[in-house]
Amino acid sequence: MGRRRRRVIRKPHRTLPRFFKCPRCGSDSVRIIKKEDENGINYTVVCGQCGLRMEAGGESVQHKEPIDVYNMFVDAFYRGDIK
Repeated sequence: MGRRRRRVIRKPHRTLPRFFKCPRCGSDSVRIIKKEDENGINYTVVCGQCGLRMEAGGESVQHKEPIDVYNMFVDAFYRGDIK
């Protein structure tokens, strides 16, 4: 007689969302669009529901992930830089 094998339960890996929550309208419709060109990396953050948008580029976003750019977007909105 052998012993029973335990069943291996694997946890799924969590991934970052593709759409984020808009600070103005509250819907999950903010996308981050990454564009690479000869000048470097540029990000466009835009809400599909209310049209709120921000352009980010230059040295400040060269080594950032989309979630970091979204956090910059939310901070700029609450500071009053974006209307």
